[in-house]
Amino acid sequence: MVRGALICAGAIAILLPAWLPNRPSAPLGQGTVVLLQALLLAASSAVFFGATAHAGVNRPVCRILAMVLAAAVVSEVENLASLMMGGVFPGNWVVGAILLVALITAIRHRRVVVRFVGTVGDHAGAGFIGAALLILYVFNRVIGRQRFWQAALGNAYAPEVPPICKGYLKLLACYLLFIGTIGLALTLARREEPE
Repeated sequence: MVRGALICAGAIAILLPAWLPNRPSAPLGQGTVVLLQALLLAASSAVFFGATAHAGVNRPVCRILAMVLAAAVVSEVENLASLMMGGVFPGNWVVGAILLVALITAIRHRRVVVRFVGTVGDHAGAGFIGAALLILYVFNRVIGRQRFWQAALGNAYAPEVPPICKGYLKLLACYLLFIGTIGLALTLARREEPE
């Protein structure tokens, strides 16, 4: 019941930026939707970093997942950081460095990582994370296409529709990822040590 309430509340809350005053001069890549996406990803990363202290043998898994989400945050705010710095933010290098540390951690603790990957479907929240990944890498690819909206809307098509729908779907995916992260982190933190 709590999960259902969270999903319903979040599905409504992600539409809040649509009710903000219209500023057509602000590009979508630097707007409120992107900031909310980055905040949800940062909160997800923080949840995993927080669960690390209580995860016991699963501590490396929590660290790896937290670093992957931190890399996603950097990737999400790259345009905004470049705008604030007045130059080009080296986002690809920062993301690469974070992912390299995550990969080294995974290699050093491969037995724990392999066991986690083998049982990831048993963890609470895995379904939400799977749904978020499906939205990001399958559904969003179709909904974000210009040809899809031209065929669906015909003469009523406007070029702003695909990026707006893509942005809001990505925000929904980040919210589902956040809910899944809470469930997965709680499960990992409560996991008993193997004897």
